[in-house]
Amino acid sequence: MDYHKLREEPLKSAVREVFFKAYKYTQIGNIDFVIAKYTSDKGQRNLFEDVESSNPVPGESHSAVISESLKSILWAEAKQGTGHDIYESFVQLILTIGKEKTFEKYLPPKYIGAFDAEKFAFIEYHKIQEVFYQNDFNWNVTPSNHDSKEFKQLHSLCENLLQENSILFTYESQEAELKEFIKLNFKTDKDISEKISVTKNNFTFIFQRWSLAVKPTIAVDWDLAQKAGIISADFFLADLLSSENESLKENLYVVLKKTKYELAKKIDEMGLVSTSSVGFTDRQAAYKQFWAIYQRPPKEEYWDYIIGRRDLLVPQDIRERKGSFFTPRIWVEKSQQYLADVLGETWQDEYDIWDCCAGTGNLLNGLTNYRNVWASTLDKQDVDVMKDRIANGWNMFENHVFQFDFLNDEFLPAELVNRHAELVSAPSR
Repeated sequence: MDYHKLREEPLKSAVREVFFKAYKYTQIGNIDFVIAKYTSDKGQRNLFEDVESSNPVPGESHSAVISESLKSILWAEAKQGTGHDIYESFVQLILTIGKEKTFEKYLPPKYIGAFDAEKFAFIEYHKIQEVFYQNDFNWNVTPSNHDSKEFKQLHSLCENLLQENSILFTYESQEAELKEFIKLNFKTDKDISEKISVTKNNFTFIFQRWSLAVKPTIAVDWDLAQKAGIISADFFLADLLSSENESLKENLYVVLKKTKYELAKKIDEMGLVSTSSVGFTDRQAAYKQFWAIYQRPPKEEYWDYIIGRRDLLVPQDIRERKGSFFTPRIWVEKSQQYLADVLGETWQDEYDIWDCCAGTGNLLNGLTNYRNVWASTLDKQDVDVMKDRIANGWNMFENHVFQFDFLNDEFLPAELVNRHAELVSAPSR
């Protein structure tokens, strides 16, 4: 089919008819091409209704009805004509999503996309979700203004990521491949009663829902807990990574034990192991109602990613105060390249490396000589995450990971002090 002369709306209709006929087509805010499936009969009734003109269920806002009943597969930006820079279209879509905070109102899709009259490109949502958590970025701009400072800034930030991770098809030469890609990677709307799966794309959205529904029913004074370094994200992870109301990973900072949570084990002066526990204020009513909607645990292949991205669940003010921000892979590779340039190709064998604000250890990924690597971090929860990664195959030494506030603590662990003395006394070092 020739799409070249079609204006934007006819183009969207034609693309939908040829490639997405088996799916539901709608719009969300200013995202002008959404492919979705219903998750309830209520969703089938309300999905295409106008928010202002329809009648929501009594006592429930219409936007809430739609967001709960709509399960997106694709959010895409459409452009009429040909010759458009597909990466600029992606950036415009990202600006649209960020400006409207769509990811806080609707379940994020598996893919975002961009297309025009000659091509269609996809990228997995989780590949770009980090950009929505930038500090000091002004989202309050017109997304279609490609000359704005913010557009250029975001384009510069995302261009390499989009080039490396997007999948591009041209209609003329790859129509069959595009249809096969959609067939293999999009789920048709056959079973509307299935639970919503938790994936690396949507776990932050589901955490936000959990925070509204379940968190208030946990018998915790959250202000006092936060001062003690305990945050709701650890309770969410205990819930999420569980089966039959029992956490599947015992070394989480908080674990779920049927009708209560247990916090990190401690050894007292007598050598006895003690734990703190906390229950629910409503006999788990809200908890049961919430987890009747979402499927848990997630696929095991997502566990390490979700635990490793705990930082996305930490409140923004705490992240800023503690400097708790994820280190993207490209920065990890650059840091190791710069070290090799300055210290020589054998730097990992000749030097000891101490990441004194390691978080969950992402900056240390890809190193080869972990005997010379040390990692400390401010929060016990992050220490537990690193030790969990070690238990699941990370080559880091467990006794090289420890809790330490390098700005305020006065004493280092004995292992590191001894290692320092050894290095100082070694003539060759």
